[in-house]
Amino acid sequence: MKYLYTLFILLSLAAVFFAPVEKHELNEMTFSFAMGIDYADDGYEVSLQLINPAAIAGKTQIPNSPYVVYKETGRTIDTALERISVNVSRFVHLKQLEVILLGERIAREGKIQDITQYVMHSAQVPTDAHLVIAQGVSASELLKLYSPIEGFSAFEIENILQKLGRDIPVTASEIKVDEIKEGKDIAMPFIKIEGDLKSGKEKGNLETTSPTHISYGGLALFKENKLVEFLDYRDAAYVSMLQGVESGYSIEASCPKGENGLFTYRIFGNKAREGKVEIYEDKYVFHFNLNLSGDISQLKCKINLENPQEIKLLEEQIKITIQKEVEDLLTIAQKNELDPLGLGLIMSEESPENWNKLKSDWPSHLKNAEIKLHTKVKVQSIGNYKIGGG
Repeated sequence: MKYLYTLFILLSLAAVFFAPVEKHELNEMTFSFAMGIDYADDGYEVSLQLINPAAIAGKTQIPNSPYVVYKETGRTIDTALERISVNVSRFVHLKQLEVILLGERIAREGKIQDITQYVMHSAQVPTDAHLVIAQGVSASELLKLYSPIEGFSAFEIENILQKLGRDIPVTASEIKVDEIKEGKDIAMPFIKIEGDLKSGKEKGNLETTSPTHISYGGLALFKENKLVEFLDYRDAAYVSMLQGVESGYSIEASCPKGENGLFTYRIFGNKAREGKVEIYEDKYVFHFNLNLSGDISQLKCKINLENPQEIKLLEEQIKITIQKEVEDLLTIAQKNELDPLGLGLIMSEESPENWNKLKSDWPSHLKNAEIKLHTKVKVQSIGNYKIGGG
């Protein structure tokens, strides 16, 4: 793991060396791969996870932390960063920043638009840095966590987002696009801490078999620039499914013959397409076409998988399950008068005349929306299962 850290630092140094940056010697600079932004009464509390190369490079490791976390407050983000720089002996370089972590409170206070505007116009922060919400904990505290696998919480957060591969906005420019679009509310990924935070901030977290760690929580839903609801990762998977994300989730469905059991369908392919919008007086029906392929990865049903007709029973049960889960997802959106699925956006494209009549009060009209799925399901593999999950 030490060599991976060293390689990453060396690659970053090389990028800086060949990039048109301020002329400072490399041994006069320190690098940050993660920034935290939290709420402060007088503006912002900004934290930086700064890499300590001396602790991870060289033949002999220095028994120091591989990183340190500095934080300061300011009326603006730049002011807080300037105060951090004053307290650090090296020039702070942010061009390698990968993650901008936002505390839950500042998201609920409606600062997302200000933060995305800052990132897009800042000369020192890269616009492709990933923005993510920290649930139930300040960004600065989460950045202090010793990651049991990656070592740096910045790397762990980045890898979680990359692994998901889901069609959710994670950069400032992507979020800005959703802000501009009429008929779609912002949905951002959020992460949370599993385990004891105090223990996770101690170096012993790297040495235990049951460490405190970071996990993907789902989607943070926004209304008028304010965080209002967290969507569990299972529900968030259906947002991704309707947006055409190909893989990365599984579906638990009840056995098709009524017995008390479950089976799991792991999706590997998904071709989703928005269909037509039907309007019946004050009712709006949105059609989605799904074409799914995947494998049966677990089976606890009395069913003969050597019989194609019985496999069709499983496929029909998967369709029923997906329809119900999407309806439950829509209920959550309607309850909070949110539109993370972009149904209003679909309406504006498919029926602009009706959208012009509805857009001023679309959140209240959302309660009259319905989603109908036209789903094709293909089971590609049944593994070693034959009869009754055996």
